[in-house]
Amino acid sequence: MLYSEIKERENRFFLSLKIAIPFFFFLLFIFFIITTNIDIKTFLQNNIIAFLIIFFIYVYYILYQIYMGFKTSMIDSITKAFSREHILKIIDKKMKKKRFLIVGIKIKNIMDINERYGIKKTDEILRFLVEKLNNFLIKKEYKNIPIGHIIGGNFIFLLDCDKKKINHIIKQFINQIENNNEENIYLKLIFSFVCSDSQNSADDILISLFEQFELDSKNRRNGKRLKLKVNEFERLIIDLIEKKEFDFRFQPVKNINNLKIEIYEVLIKLNSDKYGKISQKDFISVINRIGYENIFDEILIEEIVKIYHLLDKKVKLSVNISLYSIENSNFLNNIKKLIKNYGKIEKNIILDISGNSYIDDTIKLNENIKILRNMGFLVAIDNFGGDNNSFNYIKSINFDIVKFDIEYSKNYKDRKKMDILKAFIYIFKDLNIKSVIKFIENEESYQFFKSLEIDYIQGYIVGKPINLKQLRSNL
Repeated sequence: MLYSEIKERENRFFLSLKIAIPFFFFLLFIFFIITTNIDIKTFLQNNIIAFLIIFFIYVYYILYQIYMGFKTSMIDSITKAFSREHILKIIDKKMKKKRFLIVGIKIKNIMDINERYGIKKTDEILRFLVEKLNNFLIKKEYKNIPIGHIIGGNFIFLLDCDKKKINHIIKQFINQIENNNEENIYLKLIFSFVCSDSQNSADDILISLFEQFELDSKNRRNGKRLKLKVNEFERLIIDLIEKKEFDFRFQPVKNINNLKIEIYEVLIKLNSDKYGKISQKDFISVINRIGYENIFDEILIEEIVKIYHLLDKKVKLSVNISLYSIENSNFLNNIKKLIKNYGKIEKNIILDISGNSYIDDTIKLNENIKILRNMGFLVAIDNFGGDNNSFNYIKSINFDIVKFDIEYSKNYKDRKKMDILKAFIYIFKDLNIKSVIKFIENEESYQFFKSLEIDYIQGYIVGKPINLKQLRSNL
C-alpha cells in the first residue's frame, strides 16, 4: 500500500471519529436519563423543539463532515498518490524543518500513449508507475516516501538531499521501467530534482522542476544556472529587459548560390553586472511563464529595427519571437506604430517562429502573417522537422523561409534522414519557400548540404557570431 493511501486511511478514521463523537455524547445523555428515573415521556414533551433542533444540527454536521472529507481528500483518485495540493502542503511544511530533495519524474510520451491506447489505459499506466516507484524505493530502504501526482505524467516525491546517490538510484529505476515494463507499453521517462533550500516555496520548486523538464535529461545543467530563487530570477530578468540590457551577436548565413552573406541571425543574451551574460535559453522560460512574451518581443523588435537602420548596407536580420505574440492583435498594432516611427524595413527583418509551438487557429495566424508581410517583415519557421507540429505548420501556414531542425545537420550521414530532407527541399523550392540548414561546422558537411541545393547554410564553417561593431565593419 502506498504511503499516501495509509495517510488517507488515517484521515478517514479521524473523520469517522469526528462524526461519532456527538453520537457518543447522545448515548451518554440517554443513559443518564434512564438511570436517573426521569419520566422520559414528560421530558420529551417538554423539550421536543430542542430535540428536533439538535437532531437537525447533528444531521447537518454529519453531512458537512462527509462533504469536507471528500473535498479535503489527500490522494489523487486515479493514481492514489498524493494530490498536487496536498504534496505541496507537505513540501511547504517540511521546508520549515529540514533540508531535503524534491525529485520529479515525467512520462515524456504520455500524450502519445493517451492517443494510442485511450484514457482508461493511460490511467492504468499512471497507477502502474506510482506502484512501481513506491516498491522500488522500499527496496532501496526508503519507506513512507510521499509521492505526489502533479498533472498528466508528472510526479514528484521527497528524498534525502544526497544528489549523487539519488541521481544514481533514479537512473536505475528509469532503466528498469524502460527495459522491463509489464504493461508492454514503452514509457519514455525523464527526471530532475531540486533541493528544498534553493527556492522560497513549494510553488517555486514546482516551477523550477518543470523548467528543468524542458532540458534534455542527459544534459541537465544542475547547479549551472544562476544561484537564484525563482522569484529573484524573475525580477532580475524583467529588470534587465526593461532596461534593455541586451548583448546582441550576429551569426552570418550564406546564400549557397551566390556565396554571399545575406542574412545575420540575431543571438540574444542579457547583460547583468553581477551575474554576467544570461543566455536566451535560461531566461525565455521565465518570460513564457509570467506571460511576458508580447512585451519582450515588442522591446526586442524595436531594438532590431533600430540596429537595421544603423547599418549602411542593408542585410536581412533574423530574430526569434513567440507564436503567441504574432497571434496577439495588440502586439501587431504596436509593431505597426513602431515601423511607422522608424521607417520601412523592406522585407529585411525575418521573424522566426519555433516549429514546436502548437497552432490553435491557422486562419487567424495566416491573416496576422499577412499583416506582418504588409509591414515589411518576412516570416520563418524554425526547428522544422523536429516535432510533429512542423508538418501541420507547413501544411496550413504561408511561410517565407524554413529553417531545418538540428537533427538533420547533425545526422547528415544518415541516409533515411537525408532522403527526407531532400524531399523537403524539393517541395519548398516548388512552393517558393527558401530553406536554411544550421549548425554546419566542418567542410565535409558544408559540401554535402551544398550538393543538396539548399538555399542557405549557417554555422561556424560560414562564420562565428560577431558583435554590432564587427557587423558594421563587415558591411
